[in-house]
Amino acid sequence: MANRLFHLYRYQIISNERIQERLPFGDMTVEEVIQNKNAFFIEAFNNLILQSDLNLYEETTRKIRIKQIFPSTHADESEQLFVFKVATRKRLKRETENFESVSEENWPSAFVLIWNDPEQQIIATEYRPIAFHSTNSLAATLEKRLNEILAIHNLNVQINPIFDKKSFWEFIEGRNLEKVIFKIVTPNMASISQSLSEELKAIAKMSNSATTELTLTAPENGTLNISPSMPQLPELVDYSSKGGGNIRVKYKGVKAITNVKTEHSSLTVDEITIEYHPYNLVDKIQDSCREND
Repeated sequence: MANRLFHLYRYQIISNERIQERLPFGDMTVEEVIQNKNAFFIEAFNNLILQSDLNLYEETTRKIRIKQIFPSTHADESEQLFVFKVATRKRLKRETENFESVSEENWPSAFVLIWNDPEQQIIATEYRPIAFHSTNSLAATLEKRLNEILAIHNLNVQINPIFDKKSFWEFIEGRNLEKVIFKIVTPNMASISQSLSEELKAIAKMSNSATTELTLTAPENGTLNISPSMPQLPELVDYSSKGGGNIRVKYKGVKAITNVKTEHSSLTVDEITIEYHPYNLVDKIQDSCREND
């Protein structure tokens, strides 16, 4: 069986309201919702499966189908590993023996691996351009659809790539930068939040912000001087590289602001492991994440 290439992402599940004692609806406190956020996350995936089966999405929305591969039956609350297949509708044209063009539906799919450990929260999305032109596209599609459902619990999920932090420093070296913009998700995972200063974490929490944006802007006739030796800057890069946010840049003389092109953390898994030995996937994901530390 063929090997499958996956790109790694971190998802963070955040309460839309962390200050008030109770949510605007329901009987759960904010704290209770946060304690159950990972269960609500998988519940949202199951709702996506139901919605796609019932064809509830409008014609203007990109049509997808989702199937749970593992566990094959209803999982108990202790289950942390999930394997899904996500298919998207494409149109193919083929020519017949009568020299006619016929349009057909095609549903190419990609695997999605979920490690729902509250201190890890990893999504591995298969790189399969025939289905989704990039793993970022698949991650963005899932994020949008999941947030429509998680809003019921006053939650939202933010999915960001895990990348090699060295590739960021290599990318900006020697470039004339006018702006560097760090957009970080409010820390709620101890496993990666130690990268950030206590002051920044406190500001994000007390202000009830879902994300915090820090922009470095060069003087009008100058460029930024960015290096790993600068105080606190490496911690922002480190946190972002672990899936805690994203980094965008603006080059001098260029209007567009673009995402930094970093080296995506990845893993390669054979189909036999995915289909028949899925519990081995956790070790493979862990190993790939350690390589990024």
